[in-house]
Amino acid sequence: MKTIKRLSLSEQVVRSIVQYVQENNLQPGDQLPTENEFAESFGVSRTSVREAIKALGINGMLKSVPGRGTFLQPQAATLHLEDNGLLQMEAKTSITELMEVRAPLEVKATELAVERCSEEDIQVLEEICKNYRAAVENNQDQAKWGKKFHRQIAEMSGNAMLNTVLQSLAHMTDTYRKNMADEDREVGYYVESHMIIIEAFKRRDVLAAAAEMDRHMQRTLIGLTEMVAEDNATKFIYKQPKKK
Repeated sequence: MKTIKRLSLSEQVVRSIVQYVQENNLQPGDQLPTENEFAESFGVSRTSVREAIKALGINGMLKSVPGRGTFLQPQAATLHLEDNGLLQMEAKTSITELMEVRAPLEVKATELAVERCSEEDIQVLEEICKNYRAAVENNQDQAKWGKKFHRQIAEMSGNAMLNTVLQSLAHMTDTYRKNMADEDREVGYYVESHMIIIEAFKRRDVLAAAAEMDRHMQRTLIGLTEMVAEDNATKFIYKQPKKK
């Protein structure tokens, strides 16, 4: 059970500003409302708004220009609010750099998981794979089940630090993953790849499972880099305007 964190007023204002940016689909360079406008909208003092803007400025999301206003900065390519209200901001990075870090960690997690997992763990992984296949066949949200597949393996590794790092990296690729799934890029390959990995788990074949996970991640990198050029990454990361 997660501990409920009580947010300070300034943290609540930070959260509200981030939500404003997301809901209004603001892009780097766009100007935000004034302190007075935010204060009136949120029902708080200008001091609370000023503190929140300062905090977001330190994190690289906003820049206040005297006499001009406050502007969204390109350094904040993704904005994510955790369930407990804490803000995570990630600097824009190329998908290649991200996958260079993530891929070997996914392989290592797979190696450890094969060695340490129980039969019940494998059954859970197999059930996730079945749901992934069903989602693909029924044109449903297969990205959700793909994420669960990798999360389950990370948890099965028995290494809390590795699991935490992989979840953070997975979050950074979530929007790419969703767009990739929506564009139906080689989903058939991933269905089969998942099954190959599971069969290797059942045999307790560390080398076979790791080798397939490595191929799996390399194929993912190719698909992601084909899907979006690095220069256009922010349009896939920021919330898109709702279709009318």
